[in-house]
Amino acid sequence: MSCAIKTKNDHIHTPRDFRGGRHVFVNGNEIRYVIYADTKKGIVKYHPHPVRLKKGSDVVYTRTLKGLVTVEFIK
Repeated sequence: MSCAIKTKNDHIHTPRDFRGGRHVFVNGNEIRYVIYADTKKGIVKYHPHPVRLKKGSDVVYTRTLKGLVTVEFIK
């Protein structure tokens, strides 16, 4: 029997979901600085490095990737 708690949103991964560190891959390529990953929809949002702000505002610039998203938990 597994000790992991299953929720209905196990396919959604964020830095603040308290499930520990993990590596996120899109089409086999590791993506760093991920802020949102959905393995069911195949969407990853991340901050390109170095972090930039959008012109004329203090909103951090993000990019979205689509494809086969896989997540590996770090032990």
